[in-house]
Amino acid sequence: MTSYFATILRSISNYNRLENVNRTLTMQLSTGKKINSPSDNPFLYRKIQSYEAESAAYESYLDRIDEGAAVVSVVSDAASLQLDTLEKMLEIANQVRAGGLSTGERTALNEQYEKLTEELNEISANAGFDGKSYLDGTYANSGSGFKVATGPGESYEFLFINATAGSGGLDVESTSVSSVPNANAAVAKLEAAVETLNGFQQRLGTGEFILESRAGLMESKQRELDELVENYQEVDPVRLSAELERNRVLQQYALAAIGSVFASQQNLLDYLFPR
Repeated sequence: MTSYFATILRSISNYNRLENVNRTLTMQLSTGKKINSPSDNPFLYRKIQSYEAESAAYESYLDRIDEGAAVVSVVSDAASLQLDTLEKMLEIANQVRAGGLSTGERTALNEQYEKLTEELNEISANAGFDGKSYLDGTYANSGSGFKVATGPGESYEFLFINATAGSGGLDVESTSVSSVPNANAAVAKLEAAVETLNGFQQRLGTGEFILESRAGLMESKQRELDELVENYQEVDPVRLSAELERNRVLQQYALAAIGSVFASQQNLLDYLFPR
């Protein structure tokens, strides 16, 4: 009887052990991960959690860099439009300063010139999001510029110039081409404004390059962490499925062994105590 009892306990123990293993294998197959809870492997679970949190932080920085790049793109496009506008104003001013125009012609050209000046302000006012204007001088000074978080403890600051047409900005609002002398004075200020915007565009380009470089660094670090997690978590579905099937067969054997013991014991009882 003792031998029968030991065999039954051993078979039940094997069955339960295989059942626990099968639960783990089933979870791994359904999630595609080796480690799904601290009970699977406390040390690796904490390490994987740490890697995933760090990777998520890098993803957050990448999002901020993308948002910053979008703002810079809007500002750069606005500066390009303003350069085009200034070039048109220069053409008009040079046409007037060349002389040979009637009063009516100069008046008509001056009206076009004034509309282009208004256009400069409109472009500046529209270079922003959610009520913000990035070319009104708000972000023109160091310390109060447009900052983009680019990594842990790192940021890049863009200084957006005041690109309004007034004296605090491009300083062309008070110019006119109503006469040759006025046109001569306007050309000097227009050329200075063009130089200012060209320099600004170059600095924006440098900033965009820095953002791209730092984004590449964040992506590289994130990729390294994701690869580490993948190495820890990677499962072989074919092998797991085969192991799960093998364990189920072994469970059937364990059940069969238990049934066989009970059957043998019943046969012995029937032999010793026939009915």
